[in-house]
Amino acid sequence: PGACRPYNLGEEMGDWVNNSDGVTSALGKVYNRRYTCELWAWPPGDSVFPDCTNPRTAEWWTQMCLEFKDVLDYNGIWINKKKKMRLLTCVLLSLLKDMNEPSNFLRSQYPGCAVNDINNPLLTFLCFVSFSGISDRSLAQKTLCPDSKTYFREHYNAHSLFGWSQTASTFHVTQQATGKQAIVLSRSTFVGSGKHGGHWLGDEFCRWKDMHQSIIGILEFNLFGIPYDLISADICGFNYNTAYYQHWLQLGSFYPFSRNHN
Repeated sequence: PGACRPYNLGEEMGDWVNNSDGVTSALGKVYNRRYTCELWAWPPGDSVFPDCTNPRTAEWWTQMCLEFKDVLDYNGIWINKKKKMRLLTCVLLSLLKDMNEPSNFLRSQYPGCAVNDINNPLLTFLCFVSFSGISDRSLAQKTLCPDSKTYFREHYNAHSLFGWSQTASTFHVTQQATGKQAIVLSRSTFVGSGKHGGHWLGDEFCRWKDMHQSIIGILEFNLFGIPYDLISADICGFNYNTAYYQHWLQLGSFYPFSRNHN
């Protein structure tokens, strides 16, 4: 709130995912102080989540991107995390969408999920989050409560459509703003996403196992109808054995889309 125009306009247009009451905005955390420091680009504080299934959100996103083009003559946009502040930076003529599932660094939003059949289905799911070492059976782990309200329907039935809808709207606005062919990479894809963008395989570690699995992942997404030249893995990955960097760079030279990300 305050001087943050993207948030204020989105609040005015009713663009956020709401709690189960369908009125109040769902609030979560993206990179809170447990994971970040003052030097990082992501500021601390609460986060709202743009409802990418809402046509008004596409209008809001288009307006924000065009206004930002008047301030900075960018040739591409990197959407990094779903939160109320967006980090926009030039990355060739490409667009990278990270953790657009939507991602939340909490289990559900404040103050938690209600006890009902949507949030606590009869079928339970065992979720492993290797990054944080968390293992539980909650569908709200690292995201929003399943009964959160979107324009389409409950989050339970719309979760996989967030990446698709954001890819489509961002593809169109990037072309409108730059007047050039846009390249959109998304970590969250769904049936039909290949019409508007490609897919990157998400965070990987600098291990032989991850190098091997990157080949499988790239080939699989060609079967899923995602353009073969827009499938990307994180060359080198994070942490672990830096001796693999050279080997992974050698392997990455044969990727259809070679992109260093370490």
